[in-house]
Amino acid sequence: MHTSRLCLAESEQTHLRRCWRSVFDARWSGAESLLARISPPNWALEWSLPGWLGDAMQLSMDKSREVTLGNLFGLAYVRLHDDLNDERFVHEERVEALALATLLYQRWLAVYIRLFGDDAQFWSCFERYLDQWLQASLESSQTLSIPFDRYDETHFLALGHRGALIKVCAAATCRLTGREELLPQLEHCLDQLMIGAVLLDHAADWQEDLEAMRPNVFVASISPLPQTDAYAAANRTAVLRELSIGRGARSYFAVIDSRLSTAQITAEIIGMPALANDCAWLRQHAASYRRGVTTAARRKLSEISAELLGASIKAQP
Repeated sequence: MHTSRLCLAESEQTHLRRCWRSVFDARWSGAESLLARISPPNWALEWSLPGWLGDAMQLSMDKSREVTLGNLFGLAYVRLHDDLNDERFVHEERVEALALATLLYQRWLAVYIRLFGDDAQFWSCFERYLDQWLQASLESSQTLSIPFDRYDETHFLALGHRGALIKVCAAATCRLTGREELLPQLEHCLDQLMIGAVLLDHAADWQEDLEAMRPNVFVASISPLPQTDAYAAANRTAVLRELSIGRGARSYFAVIDSRLSTAQITAEIIGMPALANDCAWLRQHAASYRRGVTTAARRKLSEISAELLGASIKAQP
């Protein structure tokens, strides 16, 4: 059955954009382009999750809007932090991006200070998620040392924790509604969802990551070769071959589906239907992507073979 993706209502998106622009005026030339990059449909989960949780736990509209705004500031900060790590800015742009990231972090904290003051239980969760994200960010730039088929839960959680800050809005909503007993299962659900999403991102970005020499788990699941410039062509060929004439990376995508299935079932058990729907949608999207990328790989490998054959014919006396 086809699943349609839900998203935050347009009226609520408009409200959030007004709040954003009240903070980032014309002096912040990069703020508007950042807002466009992180707006739905690209970040539908990040914009929508606080409202989904708030609806399920009967959080007031005013507080749900506050949590959503905090989520927007925090996750925009994460996006900019990742861009800075990837060195996507020239010097002048980098200076402004650092200042913008600092203000985003301040605004993110300000939202939760308004909501929670010195509530130790909330801030303990906040610090734990921040630590998880920082550790995962450090590990994401390091050479992959463990073969994918030897990954255990620790390795998968390290991947999922790249999205650990999405859990801040879950802790906030549970605390504001007095439903703290739901948080452990909600954390488990979001960890599994993020593992599946990060693995899917690696499958989608493998060619770009190879070119940029960024560690890519999808490539590592297929080729044991180091992900260095010297082996870039061999790794690229190995992935294309697996996708086109191998098993289509079936085992890798099976892990994605398993993680997303776990997240979906957990969301259903704890009474979060909109979150469960998003997990189902992402499972569907992953399956569709695998079919599409397999077809594209077959076409690309055929083109490479034709080019090699043509070159060999021209080289003959």
